[in-house]
Amino acid sequence: MRIGFDARLISSLGIGRYISGLLPPLAEILGERLVVISRRAELALVRALTEGNGKLVISDAAPYRLAEQSALLVTLLRAGAQLVHFPHYNLPLAYPRRFVVTIHDLFSFRFPEIHSGALPRLTNQVLLTNATRRAAAIITPSKATAEEVSRRFPSAAARVTSIGEAAGERFTSVRNPAAEATWQRYLGVTPPYFLYLGQWKSYKNVPLLIEAFARVVAQRPEVQLVIAGHDPRHPEIPAAASRLADGSVVLPGHLPDDAVTDLYRAAAAVVVPSKAEGFGLPVLEAMSCGVTVVCSDIPVLRELADGVAIFCDPTSADSFAAGMMAALNATPADGRVQRGVERARLFSWRKAAEETVRIYDRVLAGRPRTRSETD
Repeated sequence: MRIGFDARLISSLGIGRYISGLLPPLAEILGERLVVISRRAELALVRALTEGNGKLVISDAAPYRLAEQSALLVTLLRAGAQLVHFPHYNLPLAYPRRFVVTIHDLFSFRFPEIHSGALPRLTNQVLLTNATRRAAAIITPSKATAEEVSRRFPSAAARVTSIGEAAGERFTSVRNPAAEATWQRYLGVTPPYFLYLGQWKSYKNVPLLIEAFARVVAQRPEVQLVIAGHDPRHPEIPAAASRLADGSVVLPGHLPDDAVTDLYRAAAAVVVPSKAEGFGLPVLEAMSCGVTVVCSDIPVLRELADGVAIFCDPTSADSFAAGMMAALNATPADGRVQRGVERARLFSWRKAAEETVRIYDRVLAGRPRTRSETD
């Protein structure tokens, strides 16, 4: 039986990394059973990731637009797949066949301000509710998110399975001092520095990070904070950064992929001050790169990095300042970095793909969820 996979969001932040990580091993495992739905502009990327396995179907239906509810629906029905995996909840409301959906988080409900207005907020909430209530199986990236989905949608609890994500193969602890120095010169970064890599949405808590760093730099004026990314909807972040001494906060914008691992490895710590996360991929990437992690003490990050990260209160700048100072003073003898590298090895996209395919096969066979999928 053929299995469809909607890859239209492969170039988007967050979801795109999930698709890019999962698709290659899925294609290897499923072979000709796989049908990938791709936008025309991204066909070359999808072909490279699938290495010729499976069938490609073009759909230029833009996400969250009317064409997604009409043209995409027709494309899916013609694709000949007995099951479709939607890696996000933006699927046609009228899609009549069996499908699997990945729910990365419920932030459209928890943090509705992340949407630009009432209509986008309502659209996302309706799509998320539809996907969760109708899916034959629901995948979440963490047990914490699975529990949250089950609490909000009790009727979905028996259909939810958590499957961890993974850092890409390029995220290793092997240092490249020459490349690190090159990127540091290019970006105006000088060690020691803290690195934040992520979006600037409200739940990411970046203003609190800057407030915490102000306390750190008052004691250690040589330290820098690198805040990657950019979002014109959040001018408060560059405004807060500008109030600190020139050069102490570096805003390099969106980083090239080649720069990310080298900046990770040379950082004094990667800081993740989020109020909430669906998984926390930067934490896993940092651990893979052999870097100290300072992060929020929230269930999803405890699940990922308990015994490895320095945990802080996401409501307290003082707590994060203390955690960042602890990272500056850390030594290899504390074992955090080595434990992080070992923990990260437990996660792989191949493992995630194998667990995902087991869900496909179970749904197609009409079998109930197994005990191993609920643990």
